[in-house]
Order: sequence, then C-alpha cells, then structure tokens
Amino acid sequence: MPKTVTCIVATLLLSLFTQVHASTNAAEAVALAWLEAIDSGQYKQAWEASSPILQRPLSPYMLERTIGAARRDFGAVESRQRVRVSRERSMPGAPDGDYMVFTFQTRFENKARSIETITPHLEEGAWRVSGYYVK
Repeated sequence: MPKTVTCIVATLLLSLFTQVHASTNAAEAVALAWLEAIDSGQYKQAWEASSPILQRPLSPYMLERTIGAARRDFGAVESRQRVRVSRERSMPGAPDGDYMVFTFQTRFENKARSIETITPHLEEGAWRVSGYYVK
C-alpha cells in the first residue's frame, strides 16, 4: 500500500511540474514575441497584444513614446538572456490574478548591461503582457 501511495504522489507532482513548466514556456513565448515587436518598432502590434491592464492607461502612441524615450539612447538589442522568473498572484496597481514576472539581462548596442522586466498576465486562458520596465 505505501508504494502505491508513493507512486500516486509522485505522478501528481510530476503532472503539476509539467503543467507549471508548460505555462511558464507559454508566458515566456508571449513575452519574447512582445519584446521582439518593441525591438523592431512595431509598437501598435505590441499594444494590440497587450493586456487591458496595459492598454487602458496607454494608447499605442503613448506606448511608443514611453518606451521610445526609455530606450532612445540604447540602440539595437544585441542579446537578451533570462535571469529570473517568478509566478505571482498579485502585482502593484493591478487586479489579483496569475502573473509571470520575467527578468532579462539585455545588452543593447550603446548600453552593455540593462535589466528588462516584463510581466505577462493570464487572461481567459491566454497570456498577455501587462507590464514592462527597463533599467
């Protein structure tokens, strides 16, 4: 009997790990696609793929101005490497929900070390970017 219980628990844990890993991969794919749109100057496309949490306060034009101003002197992206990911249930100024926070170390043409943080939010079964910060 104990072996059966151990097998069931191990199977459940493996299943949970697989689901979390798949969810992280899906959220990261959305984050990277959004960043690629920003990197290539396709701000309207990025805005359209964003969460209403990001869309409400920012028009596509305001998104372009805000991110453009923050990254104006950086130049083109040369590399981007994920350094951290965390799952959160709440974020400042946003409704409770399912969030993934990705931190990337990014090298720009004119800025060797930058940290980008991008936060997809799970909405109706789909991940959508709800926040972006660069420093």
